[in-house]
Amino acid sequence: MDERYQRLTLFEFADFSKLREKSALVVGVGGLGATVAEILVRVGIGRLVIMDYDTLEMANMNRMIYKPNQIGKFKVEALSEYLLEINEQIDIVAHPFNITSGDGYKAFMDEVGKSDVIFGCVDTFGVRLFMNAKCVEQKRTFIDGGASLDGIRGSVQVVIPGKTACYRCHRHTLGLGKEKSEKTVSVKEDPMLYLELEEPGKDRQTGICHLTSLPTTMTIIAALQCQEGFKYLLEFGDVANYLMYNGIRGVIERYDWERDPKCPVCGEAKDKLDDEKLRKIEEAAKMFDEMTK
Repeated sequence: MDERYQRLTLFEFADFSKLREKSALVVGVGGLGATVAEILVRVGIGRLVIMDYDTLEMANMNRMIYKPNQIGKFKVEALSEYLLEINEQIDIVAHPFNITSGDGYKAFMDEVGKSDVIFGCVDTFGVRLFMNAKCVEQKRTFIDGGASLDGIRGSVQVVIPGKTACYRCHRHTLGLGKEKSEKTVSVKEDPMLYLELEEPGKDRQTGICHLTSLPTTMTIIAALQCQEGFKYLLEFGDVANYLMYNGIRGVIERYDWERDPKCPVCGEAKDKLDDEKLRKIEEAAKMFDEMTK
């Protein structure tokens, strides 16, 4: 037994040594994903795959793990260096790709098939919907995490295909069939794809990112993602379908949603979301993201 894992052997609810036989995929290695990856490496996950096409900037330095002398490197490259210093025994695979197209899509689909669990740590609706659909399609558990625009709230959703509600079920951020308001950005080429999001205020259209990023909130959400991941992988406790963290009130609330039988991703609907429809959703999400920068 490696001494680094000695205290994990004292955990009475599960055998953490079984994680050496498991593979995890982390998509998005910013404030959330980098912390998720570090936790997985410290507990001895057997194989870790990290995917992110972005490079490090000075604006990323308020988050955990990354260092100023790594600015300009791909995030996955910088993170791999750091993780291997912590635990050289882990098999770490890094893909500096956008997972929704080209080589990135091929690599993502290949890695999803090889992974026991997929952690979503991205900041766009479109990519979340894309990952959710592909994980449901491949029958792989998807654990999504995200923080609010004000940086003090966040949520974690565990999608176990065929058992729990998926990310698309009852999703309030998708206004299907609603009338477009004056303050709404929408795409209505297909009723199923109607993506309704509030336009950013004029004070947020300055070319600077105004999405608050608190390392405290990011760390809390990343830890909750990993905790639910361990419960799923090691089969202990009661895996939560949805957790909502409110840092202002200092509470974490749990919700167990029923699956939506009419969900176009995991429900019984005949008209499922195919690759083309997912692409249109991604385009709509990118349009909104550009407006918030």
